[in-house]
Amino acid sequence: MTTSTSTSTAAARTTAAARTLRFAAFDLRRLTNDWAMLFFSMGLPVVFYLVFGAAMGYGDEPAGHGNVRAYVMMGMALYAGITGAVAAAGNVVVESDTGWGRQLALTPLTPGQLLFSNFTAIAVRAALPVFAVYAVGAVTGARMPASAWVAGIVLSVVCAVPFGFYGMVWSLLSPTQTSVSIAGTSVVVLSFLGNMFMPMPELMLTIGRFTPLYGAGALARWPLTEGEQQVSYGGGTTVDPLWWALVNTVVWALVFVVAVLALRRREKGRR
Repeated sequence: MTTSTSTSTAAARTTAAARTLRFAAFDLRRLTNDWAMLFFSMGLPVVFYLVFGAAMGYGDEPAGHGNVRAYVMMGMALYAGITGAVAAAGNVVVESDTGWGRQLALTPLTPGQLLFSNFTAIAVRAALPVFAVYAVGAVTGARMPASAWVAGIVLSVVCAVPFGFYGMVWSLLSPTQTSVSIAGTSVVVLSFLGNMFMPMPELMLTIGRFTPLYGAGALARWPLTEGEQQVSYGGGTTVDPLWWALVNTVVWALVFVVAVLALRRREKGRR
C-alpha cells in the first residue's frame, strides 16, 4: 500500500512538472509574436551601443580593466535587460486583467506553476537583450578580462529581473498597454540618473545615487570598474563602495515588491 501511494505521488509530481514546463515553453513561444517588444528591448540598445560606444573615436581608451567600448556595452546591456523585464512583467498583468487570467483559471495549472512560468518569461526576456548587446560588443572591439565578460552577463540579468516588479507596479496602477509603454520610457530617464548612459555632473550623480538604477548599474559594471564612476565636466572619476550599490539595489527591489503586494491587495478589495 505504501509503495503504491509513493508511486502515485511520484507520478503526480512528474505530471505536474511536465505540465509546468510545457506551459512555460508555450509562454516563451509567444515571444515570436511580439516583434515590437523584441525590437525595443534588443534592437534599440544594440543601436545605442553602436552609436555611443563602438562608433566613437574614444572607444579604445582605457576604462577600468578594459576599454570604453566595454564600459558603454555593460550599461546598454543592463538597460536592455531591464527594458525586457519591465515589458514582460507589465504584459503579464495586462493579460491577467483582460481575460487571459480567467482562461488559465479553468486549467489544471496551479498559482505556483503560473508564477514559475511568469518568472521564466521575465528572466528570458531580460536575458536575451543582454546576450544580444554583449554579442555585438564582442565583435566590435569591447575589451575586458574573460571573467568580467561572464560576471557582467550574469550580474546584468540578475539586476534586471527585479525590475519586473517595477513593470507590474505601472500595470497594476493602470492595466493597459499604454502603462507598459510609459514604464519602459521611464526606464530611460532612470538610466540617465543612474549614470548608465553618460557621465553625470557630480551634483547630479549625488542625487542619482538614490534612484533605482544607480545600484543596478554599479553592480553590472563592477567586474570592469570596481565601483569607479565617471563624472562629467572635468573628466574625473569617483569610486563608490560596493555596499552603496548593494543597499540601493536591495532597498528598491523591496520597494517594488511591497508596492506590487499593496496594489494587488487594493484590487482584491475592490472586487
